[in-house]
Amino acid sequence: MANPVTIYIHHQSYRFLAEEEETYLQQCADIVNKEMDQAMAGNTLSITDGAVLAAMNVADKYCKERQVSDNLRAQLKQALDENARLARELAEAKREARKAARGEKGTKAPKQGPRQEET
Repeated sequence: MANPVTIYIHHQSYRFLAEEEETYLQQCADIVNKEMDQAMAGNTLSITDGAVLAAMNVADKYCKERQVSDNLRAQLKQALDENARLARELAEAKREARKAARGEKGTKAPKQGPRQEET
């Protein structure tokens, strides 16, 4: 069920109906407020222009973080693939070792006759 939540962004109140908790929405609003304050600091921008600049800054950070996340996912997939390959190699080596051990048990070394000492 959607909860009514009032959030303040750049000194204006906004009412949302959200499934998320109020604390989560406040965290989001804090990010927007920080970006708005940075965009508006020392500038004579309109609220709209400041909001667009803040939105671009948030989008820039999001895109960079997504690239990092995608890179990490690719590295994780590569590591998991390598792990699977090594597990297959290990299993094959164990099978071959068991096979070799069974083969050695089935054959007896030939008996050697008495040795003569060399003089």
